[in-house]
Amino acid sequence: MTYPYPTITVGRKYKGDVMEDKELKDNIRQYLALKDQLDLITKRQTEIKQRLIDAVDAVEADDRGHRVLSVEDETVGEITLTRQRRVSKSLNMDVAEEILTKKGIKDTCIKMVATIDEGAIMAAFYENYLTEEDIDLMFPSKISYAFLLDK
Repeated sequence: MTYPYPTITVGRKYKGDVMEDKELKDNIRQYLALKDQLDLITKRQTEIKQRLIDAVDAVEADDRGHRVLSVEDETVGEITLTRQRRVSKSLNMDVAEEILTKKGIKDTCIKMVATIDEGAIMAAFYENYLTEEDIDLMFPSKISYAFLLDK
């Protein structure tokens, strides 16, 4: 914290209706105090959130990969903490180029801008030039989780 705050001197004259110097100084002090408090609260919230995530991560994942922990609280009722599994895929250019070259279809899967055409890769897959394993290697899964707290 940065208490006590230094003396604030207002040395600029303003046009139009502006709060009085005393009110301006009070607002500045309140703003600075609130900012300090917010920083402390944010840090504390981050620490507590990580503890909750650790608790949810200790729960067995369901068939979709989500981790769900329900807690009954006498004050607010049932609380459900969820670590929602999210999967995204992106093209691994080096692996895709290698596979497409080995299969002899690299030229049909490249756009004029010298990037691999993901649509053409999928077309090649549907035409049985590529296997599902090839697609999985070219589009590796990336897993992320969202933290949800529902009342």
